Amino acid sequence: MRANTRNRSGEAGFTLVEIIAVLVILAVLAAVAIPRYIGLIDDAREQALQGAISAGMSHVSLSYGRLALQNGTEPTAAEVVADVTASPPSSGDYTFTFAATATPGVNVTATDVTDATVTDTKEWIMP
Repeated sequence: MRANTRNRSGEAGFTLVEIIAVLVILAVLAAVAIPRYIGLIDDAREQALQGAISAGMSHVSLSYGRLALQNGTEPTAAEVVADVTASPPSSGDYTFTFAATATPGVNVTATDVTDATVTDTKEWIMP
């Protein structure tokens, strides 16, 4: 009587060379994709910061216009700074600081709440 044996030559499977080839391809893809992903994160942070600066600049413009209409005269940079400092733009991600410049104008600084090294300053020049 013959024992029940299986012929392994007909079974499908991966060879060691095929598995190593796949691992090498995955390693190369990871080496290329990870730096690109990190670059995308940095670009997104920079764009968010520029958006926050734009929001601060817009807030200064609105304050200038409102003060001009209320007073009937052109407000000074110090008056605009006092107004925007009293009611800064609402943002959970950025803090804003405003300072009068000699131009005359207003420096608008946005700083990330979670990372104080992420900051930028732009000058709003009075019309």
